[in-house]
Amino acid sequence: MARRLPSLNALKAFEAAARFESFTEAAADLFVTHAAVSRHVRDLEDWLGTALFLRTGRGVVLTEAGRRFAGRLTPLFDQLAEATREAAAVGDVRQLKVTVEPAIASRWLVPRLGRFNELHPDIELSIDPSSKLADFRSGEADVGIRYGSGDWPDVESQKLTDALIFPVCAPKLLTGRTAFTPADLRDFNLLHESRKQWWADWLAANGVTGVEDWRGTLFQNHLAIDAAEAGQGFALADQMLVTDSLVEGWLARPFGFDMKDHWHYWLVRAKGQKETAPVRAFREWLMGEFADTNRKYAALTGQKPPAVAARAASS
Repeated sequence: MARRLPSLNALKAFEAAARFESFTEAAADLFVTHAAVSRHVRDLEDWLGTALFLRTGRGVVLTEAGRRFAGRLTPLFDQLAEATREAAAVGDVRQLKVTVEPAIASRWLVPRLGRFNELHPDIELSIDPSSKLADFRSGEADVGIRYGSGDWPDVESQKLTDALIFPVCAPKLLTGRTAFTPADLRDFNLLHESRKQWWADWLAANGVTGVEDWRGTLFQNHLAIDAAEAGQGFALADQMLVTDSLVEGWLARPFGFDMKDHWHYWLVRAKGQKETAPVRAFREWLMGEFADTNRKYAALTGQKPPAVAARAASS
């Protein structure tokens, strides 16, 4: 007997929306738009002939039917994911060479690689921490993570996320200070990352005057953030590089002012080259981890999560 099943995309959208009890969070989890999740859920409700959510002015709430359906559906998706991992593990080990800028490699990617290895034991990663853009055509790398404008020659760039720039420091620098303002930065060492223009831009964007933006030590890569953790002054950083340290309490965010950088994080590979299964697996895992970091940052600051690239709305 043929199985009578609704659309898999509709089931995925509903399961994620039920898990988060939020269409917005489900959209971020699935890398689709809010409208796509809403449409899929509405189509599923029409197919079932029953409401799965109550729409309120403040969001959505599961109905009793929705709660029961989600309770059966989530374990099934978990089993499907596990079966997929087991099937992949039976095949030959596949290698994936990833080129990553040193800062994002050491401060963000490496601590998360265990999760990728658990999901994809059949993919053997080779991580090259380098600021040099690899020659993908010659096989130096299969895929890369880069920070910049995204317009590199002969490279296909997929935007991963926006970058929000803000000052950070060791919590001890704020001890005993009840009213610390950006103007007080004039009494501290400014730590510069590769170029000194960042501090000038951030101070100007937030209307701060009287602070000599050219002062302080100039570092390469992520060393300014390391120096900030050591209590040597105030550094500018983006949310991808320091959210973990903010969560752990190694760094503090003294002000509520962010500056959206004109550069972004990108996934890069050879232009026009077909996406292989290992590259697709890494891309989908990577986008999920970026979205997770942005959610943690938003929870810390009470802000809307920075934008993460979404798949096509029809997915």
